[in-house]
Amino acid sequence: MSTLLNTAVTTQEVEAWLSSEMTPGNTRWFEGPAEPAYALSLQPKLALTAPSVSDLTTILVTPAHKYQQMLGIGTSVEETTINNLLKMDPAARASFIQQLADKENGLGFNLFRITIGTSDFTAQPFYTYNDLPEGETDFELKHFSIQKDIDLSIVETVQALLKAVPDAKIFASPWSPPAWMKTNGDLKRGSLKEGAAYTEALAKYYRLAIQAYEEHGIPVCAMTLQNEPLLETDYPSCYMSPERQRELAIALKREFEEHGLTTELWIFDHNFADAMGYVTPILNDPEGYEAVDGIALHDYDGSPNVMSEIHAAYPDKPIYLTERSLWGTAGADRMAQYFRNYACSYNAWVTMLDSKISTHQWLGQPGPTMFVQDAAEPNRFWRTPEFNLLAQYSRFVKRGAYRIGSTCGSPDTVTNVAFRNPDGTIVMVVINQTNEEQPFRVLCEGKQFIASLPAGTVGTYRWQ
Repeated sequence: MSTLLNTAVTTQEVEAWLSSEMTPGNTRWFEGPAEPAYALSLQPKLALTAPSVSDLTTILVTPAHKYQQMLGIGTSVEETTINNLLKMDPAARASFIQQLADKENGLGFNLFRITIGTSDFTAQPFYTYNDLPEGETDFELKHFSIQKDIDLSIVETVQALLKAVPDAKIFASPWSPPAWMKTNGDLKRGSLKEGAAYTEALAKYYRLAIQAYEEHGIPVCAMTLQNEPLLETDYPSCYMSPERQRELAIALKREFEEHGLTTELWIFDHNFADAMGYVTPILNDPEGYEAVDGIALHDYDGSPNVMSEIHAAYPDKPIYLTERSLWGTAGADRMAQYFRNYACSYNAWVTMLDSKISTHQWLGQPGPTMFVQDAAEPNRFWRTPEFNLLAQYSRFVKRGAYRIGSTCGSPDTVTNVAFRNPDGTIVMVVINQTNEEQPFRVLCEGKQFIASLPAGTVGTYRWQ
């Protein structure tokens, strides 16, 4: 009997795909494509066998230890990317969208971030949906309109994405309230004017934005209340204290409920370093806690470990990584850290710049995006290695998957994160940041497999 069981075990197999880093984050990717050693390369299947004695680096996977549930992995649909897309002919545009959407040959993205009005990544003069001549106000929002989003093909592009990915989720983030609502009368810098009248006007403004998108067949599953509320800078931005954000969340939740909207509210939408200090005044207040559905975070300052701290403090409030772009195996490991610290999602920021690193109004020089467009020949665009490294997660980790237990490993050998998909398959992303090939074994529920990851490479392993 035991012989038969062992034979059955050895016939089970593990699928494996590899992608390599190549000059990660380097501006050379704006000059043209190049082929890394591995690019979502399917490997020979590995045998799942009975356990054996081994001196190899060993990762223990425990599916019984179930953590957060995944909402999705995706990118941003900001106006910079859309502006570059519009320079293409319809066939090239369709190919680009297919590469975002395709679950077999593309990225398989299912979560997209849109902006309410303009962000810093735009080719346009900054605008909101309620811009007025200086000195005028519009508390009834009679002049509200998303017509600019229609004219700039933002609405059309998001509609095309939803057609390509019918199960996609869309969430939205504002960079600034309309200027007439702000202390300095400008989309740059400043803060929301004091008083309930302005809080309620802004809540109504956001409610109208969500309704306008829904009228165009674009349901918005969630919105953040202010992109980077602790930043005032020379592009659309708005300082918003946690106390003020709590007031806005309560007013906006009331607006949504009165108009039958189920859009969730995610607070903060800024860096790890300031997260705990910002969310506690909101979530320790009973009304604030009730109004909030989740917590959004960026990774430009601080440690992902704060997400575990927030999860321990507020276990019923899901955490979302709403903005960061990452490069190379260090980036793939950082992404694993997000998920190991309770992030339910990941969204890259900016999907396609052109070979002139344009067009945007950010105040620095961006690193390479997952796609780069040839500025001289707009129908031509290429993938950077980040496309492959992102797809090592996004193609395989399905919505509704749970992160499961796994020992984390070490940057000196391999690190990892593991998930169980709704269909029961286990997916494990393993990262080798070293300059040497790293052999390792995985022990899971009475079985093992042995694999080896080349230097500077990420592997995704999937088994039943």
